[in-house]
Amino acid sequence: MKVLVIGAGIAGLSAAWHLREAGVAATVLEARDRIGGRVWTNREFADIPVEFGAELIHGRSPEVNTWRWVEKLGLSAWHWNKIDDSMIRTEDGGWLTMGEARAASPELDVTRSWELGDVAEPTDDEDLGAYLRRIGFSEAQMCYAQRSFANAEGESLRYLNAKAHLQPPPHASGSSRIYSDGADDYSDYRILDGYDAYYKKLAEGLDIRLGSAVDSIDWRSGVEVTTAAGVAQRADAAIVTLPLGVLKAGRVAFSPALPPGKQAAVTGLKMGPVMKMVYLFDKHILDPSIGAIYAKGNPPMWWSPSLGRDRGQVVWTAFFTGDYARELLPLGEAAALRHGLETLRQEIDQPDLEYVKARWVNWPEDDYALGGYSACLPGHYDARAKLAQPTPPLYWAGEASAPHHLAATVHGAYFTGQRAAEEIVNSGNAS
Repeated sequence: MKVLVIGAGIAGLSAAWHLREAGVAATVLEARDRIGGRVWTNREFADIPVEFGAELIHGRSPEVNTWRWVEKLGLSAWHWNKIDDSMIRTEDGGWLTMGEARAASPELDVTRSWELGDVAEPTDDEDLGAYLRRIGFSEAQMCYAQRSFANAEGESLRYLNAKAHLQPPPHASGSSRIYSDGADDYSDYRILDGYDAYYKKLAEGLDIRLGSAVDSIDWRSGVEVTTAAGVAQRADAAIVTLPLGVLKAGRVAFSPALPPGKQAAVTGLKMGPVMKMVYLFDKHILDPSIGAIYAKGNPPMWWSPSLGRDRGQVVWTAFFTGDYARELLPLGEAAALRHGLETLRQEIDQPDLEYVKARWVNWPEDDYALGGYSACLPGHYDARAKLAQPTPPLYWAGEASAPHHLAATVHGAYFTGQRAAEEIVNSGNAS
């Protein structure tokens, strides 16, 4: 059996790796001139690895499969505890560590722990903002939820399905808790060696064809995939890992058209506008033990990949999504970078601060992504499950097709690639 894997992001690499382990021949077609997809380690910007795409490992639960590779490869990981090494500008203007702010403000603390107590269940068509207001969140709490939680989720509260976020992961208990990759008991970790140390090893020995943007997929009898260069390849099956933004834009023509259930799944998900601005400074801008800033301005989130290292240049990354991204996108790169610097100056009270160089990473206008990661829209709770459903000879992977609690993560993307590979192997045709 021969399988084509569309895309060499984490989902595609995982699918091809697991197929090879099962003895199934797979060829990966990748549009870019590099692997990794929306995981992109840059080694030219500074003398430390800088992540232009996905950056963190979310949590230490058994489902976070990234750790198996980190441990197998002997990679170094740094723990971001968010309590003592993060500063927050509170809604009343205070400048405190996250731990101090949470101790001083029960209102803020709820938006970090997400322990909601005995509250009503959300409906499927209820957005997260409306739900939080219904259960009594104050305007200050809504601001904190938008600045931190929604920004991390990749979209504004009005685009987030409340039911999808209240559903606990399988290993959790209770139903009155918002699930978040950024919640403190799902602490974040950074691979100090760079994420590419992981995904390049995952790709080692795989048959990967770079510069092979797929133009059409004919799946009437087996699969025939044609690239933009006019090169056609046939296979018995294909695993489609195209980013949601590419699927929604109709960049790839399917013949026959995808079935209504699959089209409904694509409609029920939204590709969040996720962006970064990365700044290099000639000295530390804060105490070197401080690695993050929760700001009131736009961008609302800053962190430093320099933290946790004994040496290396001083880099700070601004992370902004949803309405924050939509506000800055029209400015263009130069003006947006200056705007970001001005926000940082105000937050840390350094009006003369200047950077050595800077770069914005514009995922919404990246032709092969068209956004950062997926959000489940109100009224479409089952969209991710529908997207994941096999339609032989096509199988589906990518973070948008992961279960709600795994979506929008690297480990979620990996899980979907493994799942799709196992679906093919277990189909009875993988011989």
